[in-house]
Amino acid sequence: MNQSLLVTKRDGTTERINLDKIHRVLDWAAEGLNNVSISRRAALHIQFYDGIKTADIHETIIKAAADLISRDAPDYQYLAARLAIFHLRKKPSVSLSRRSTITW
Repeated sequence: MNQSLLVTKRDGTTERINLDKIHRVLDWAAEGLNNVSISRRAALHIQFYDGIKTADIHETIIKAAADLISRDAPDYQYLAARLAIFHLRKKPSVSLSRRSTITW
């Protein structure tokens, strides 16, 4: 893969793609899970293109992990869930000033 591709981060800045970051997130999410192999995770190929958003990469990985859930490998549900929670935590939350106007 072309290591000179740029990704667009959530804050709008761009940087060179860093596959090590993706692998670190996958390793973190797979920690302690059974039947979640590195080789299968490595097979989750993403069609990278110049300027791809990091959020799009994250969403694609979540979907790919969810697609691997089976009776033989149920722990992929936890991998997908951990990745989804991590993705949600990266999204900007509702600002405090806006929260005061929200009625529950």
